[in-house]
Formats: sequence, structure tokens, C-alpha cells
Amino acid sequence: MAARDLLVTRDLRRVSMEEVSDAAGVTRVTVYRHFGDRESLVRAAFLLMAESLEAIIADVGNQPRPDVDAFLGRIAEVVTALPAGLQAAMAELEKAHPEVYAEVRGRERAAIGRLFDLLYSGAEAQGRIRPGLKRPVVEVLFWQVVAGFFDYPTLQAQGLSPAEVFRTIVDVLLNGMLVGAAPSA
Repeated sequence: MAARDLLVTRDLRRVSMEEVSDAAGVTRVTVYRHFGDRESLVRAAFLLMAESLEAIIADVGNQPRPDVDAFLGRIAEVVTALPAGLQAAMAELEKAHPEVYAEVRGRERAAIGRLFDLLYSGAEAQGRIRPGLKRPVVEVLFWQVVAGFFDYPTLQAQGLSPAEVFRTIVDVLLNGMLVGAAPSA
């Protein structure tokens, strides 16, 4: 976590192993012993989100009828803990380590797809999906929102925290935007 936060807040290519070891409160030898080389450290740092989502899948996927609200709470814990600047760092990662970037994005996409499947089927099993909704449309909307959520610098510039953004997205997706019908004239 310390490595990811450091790599995200500073130029990814300029962060030294010594800076990572200082941030983590361990020796440089420990960092090398654990990761082996810089690319392995970068890979591990950027795979944290995918691994966190995969852990949720492992926990929730074993439940016959996962509680949708608890499930969303677990996802919120992961998403709202993401550091500001992650998207800019991901753009740097794509340039500096394209193979690591592809692996990270691939695992994130697979995890998000599986999360949607679990969330939707859990909500469906609990009778919480509004009748008439078309699953393919909901899935496309989910993907657009998740992809848009990661455009955090735009939202951060407006003073919104990841927690506020996530709560608003969940509220709009689950409860809609409108309250009742407009009064007739």
C-alpha cells in the first residue's frame, strides 16, 4: 500500500526503491527480498485494487444469496480507499510498463465483470431488481459508471471525495434521480 501511494503521488519512473522502503518502514534489502525487482514492485502496487476486488468475489461468491447492501459496502471500502491521482499514475504505468498495465487492467475488468454478475444475480434473487429492466442495458450502464468513476481528477477538482462519489453513484443507480412525478399544470 505504501508503495502504491508513493508511486501514485510522485512520478512513477522517479520513485526509488529506497523511497519505497522508507515509506513502508522497512529496509531496502527487505523490499528487494520481497519483490525481487522494481517491475515486480510496480506490478504488486498496481494490482492491489484488482486483488481487493477478487477477495470480495471469493468471499461473496461462496454465499448462495449474498446481501446486496453488504456487498456494496465491501465494494465501497475498496473503491473509496483508492488514492487521488491513481488515473494519472495508470497513464504513466501504461507508458513505462505496458505489459504490467495490460495485466492490471485485465484483472480489474475481469473482477468488475464478476462483481456485476454477483451483484445483479444477488439482487435478482432477493427480488430487488425492478421489473422490466433489461440486464444488458443495466450492465452497460454499470460499466460506464465504473469506468467514469475512475475519472476521479475531474471530480476531485470539484472537491468531492471518493466516498462521496461512490455514495452518489450507488444512490443514483439504485434509487434513480427523480423523486415522484412533477405536478401537472
